[in-house]
Amino acid sequence: MPMSLTIFERICLGLLLLVPALSAPVQAQSCEALRAAQGQDLISVHCGGAPSAAFDADGHLWVAFVLDKHVYVSRSDDRGVSFSAPVQVNAEPEDAEFNGENRPKIVVAADGAVLLSWTTKTSNQFTGEIRFSRSVDGGRSFAMPRTVNDDGLHTGHRFDSMFLTPSGKLYLTWIDKRDMEATLARNEAYPGAAIYYTVSEDLGASFMPNVRVSHNSCECCRIAMAPHGQDNVAILWRQIFDEHIRDHAIAVLSPQGVVSELSRATVDDWHIDACPHHGPTMVPAAQDGQYHMSWFSAGNLHSGIHYARYDLATDTSANLIKVDGMPGAGHPSLAVHGDTLYLVWKGFDGTASLLQMMHSVDDGRSWSAPRTLMTTLQGSDHPLLITSPSGVFLSWSSEEHGYVFKELSND
Repeated sequence: MPMSLTIFERICLGLLLLVPALSAPVQAQSCEALRAAQGQDLISVHCGGAPSAAFDADGHLWVAFVLDKHVYVSRSDDRGVSFSAPVQVNAEPEDAEFNGENRPKIVVAADGAVLLSWTTKTSNQFTGEIRFSRSVDGGRSFAMPRTVNDDGLHTGHRFDSMFLTPSGKLYLTWIDKRDMEATLARNEAYPGAAIYYTVSEDLGASFMPNVRVSHNSCECCRIAMAPHGQDNVAILWRQIFDEHIRDHAIAVLSPQGVVSELSRATVDDWHIDACPHHGPTMVPAAQDGQYHMSWFSAGNLHSGIHYARYDLATDTSANLIKVDGMPGAGHPSLAVHGDTLYLVWKGFDGTASLLQMMHSVDDGRSWSAPRTLMTTLQGSDHPLLITSPSGVFLSWSSEEHGYVFKELSND
């Protein structure tokens, strides 16, 4: 049953009074301060747009970010305390997207190959290309970027997501408007866009032809990805139902191009003919075929950030709760480590942005009270959770603090 908003508001109001005690001190490294000390042309993760992070097999942290129309990669050997000199990925400048929903993605394979994807804008009319590059020399240099969408059309290909399965299959999925272009050419209506994907079985040396997952997706929300067995992945995205309702759909993708178990994952009844820029998050649950998911909606049935555990076999959700219904709350991120499930999101108290967290130790059946990790009065990115064998970490960037990488599992 949904958590009572009245109870939640009481908890939040009490916690706001405890923010100084709950918020761990962070060494601020704002870009403004660093450039004042080191020069205005400084290239640093603390100055980069929309950073994304990943651990390699040896525990090194890798971060990708965008600055001045270039994608860069830095490595940290001390969990984000210090970083190597950034390495430029694309030699030629391109208009790489860098915002909360549309950022560069980074994965490091078991053999040390550093894999990157991002979206490059090709006009101001919401067109773009899905780009990919990799390093096979430990991040010292990167191959010339190439375009992964294979239709050759000057149309929308945006909001890419990337996932490497335990067996080494590399998936890329994105929002694509090729079918909309073809339908409009026939003077037929086409709500939204579509979801496409491709797979590489050689860590990005080659990709199979693009495969459509679904027609009529939302045009502008990130896609969540999670493993489904050793080879397949499950994806969760905002889908258009009945032409005007933007809830979520889920499907399983195979490396052979087979789409299965496509179904509706949330029923919020959000009637909106616009782009929410508010994608979901998803991680595997304890039982095979079940997934923890969290999302934002302003629907008639559910409004605010919600959590539920979805079962692919029965197409049903369990343990549905309202996480945060306050104005300004959004952009959740989930992670699981051992028996603990973590959920962070961005809240707002009317003045400051709050990074909120709660956790569950019983597979999402019950949750701790929310607590505030950090606050800022300045601009900030969406919070992301990153996992390693040793724990769960917060990856977050803000004007005030620069780039923050903070362990949560021992906090």
